[in-house]
Amino acid sequence: MAQVRTRKRGKTWSFIFEAGQVNVKPTSLQIYQSLFNNHISLQLGEIKVRELTPAILDKWIRDLQKAGLSFNTISTVHAFIHQALNYAVHPSRLISSNPAAYIKVPKNAPKNIVKRHIITPEQFRALLEKYPFGTLMHIPLLLLYYTGMRLSEVLGLAWSDIDFEAKKIKLSRQIVYLQKRGYFFTTPKTESSKRNIFTDDYLIEELKRWQSQQIENEKLFGGTYVYTYQENDGHIVRRAKGLPAPVGEKVSLICVQNNGKLVLKEFAVKLLRSEGLNTLSFRHTYATRLIENGVISEDVSGRLGHKNSDSTFNVYVHNTPKVQEKLANIFTKIMQMK
Repeated sequence: MAQVRTRKRGKTWSFIFEAGQVNVKPTSLQIYQSLFNNHISLQLGEIKVRELTPAILDKWIRDLQKAGLSFNTISTVHAFIHQALNYAVHPSRLISSNPAAYIKVPKNAPKNIVKRHIITPEQFRALLEKYPFGTLMHIPLLLLYYTGMRLSEVLGLAWSDIDFEAKKIKLSRQIVYLQKRGYFFTTPKTESSKRNIFTDDYLIEELKRWQSQQIENEKLFGGTYVYTYQENDGHIVRRAKGLPAPVGEKVSLICVQNNGKLVLKEFAVKLLRSEGLNTLSFRHTYATRLIENGVISEDVSGRLGHKNSDSTFNVYVHNTPKVQEKLANIFTKIMQMK
């Protein structure tokens, strides 16, 4: 989490980020800033740091629960303010002890506000029929379903990331939106998210077909076809083919519209919601199907780009009858060995 410090504003104390001195991604900083604005500043911003007590923080935490926030969100906000108050203890020496250290997140806070479900093969075929080859979401849907990648990773894929011979996808970037700054290429979420994903003939052939179609689309749109460029800081610049190229490296993205424009994450998320899905539904499905069919959780974790298998199993794997049957069979074999 980002390092935070306290700073006096008038007669009150509020919490701000000490950005630029810590190794934190701009996207993470943006998330923390949102948490601060929405859940800390409004409720606690007018209270002096020295006047914060465990009782005040406990009521604040319980108010967040009453407002319908999930257990994970409350835990993140709690960790955020805990770290801020640690800074107030040392090195700021504003308080002698951290009042957040005595506060626990209520265990009965809702765990699964955003429902995720397994996408059946029949449901996925129906999606492809609704969004056939050549439509904006066809290729993103295939990549989400067949690789388990995050949506931001899918949208950041370039043709140079595909090894058609080896049937391998190299994942080394994602596209993110930073408020008031625009779209950027960044490295994936974590170091373990940088990975190679081997895939099957079907997806490779569909990608080849789409690459050929992109070439035809560029010819069709001529000088109005839009190219994507990456500046030194990762900022994405889009420029029509017929105009002078900006300073930066040209990136030939896979997931673009027929005229070369980006497929925006906001649009994709809205479309999936209209189908009763969210982006994690695909990762949820991908992980569960692999576990169901005997792939060990460590290997699934590697495919998803997780640091460890615990988060894979606890967050993404759905407790289907097939998973339960598999676990029961394993237990039976264990007992037979005794």
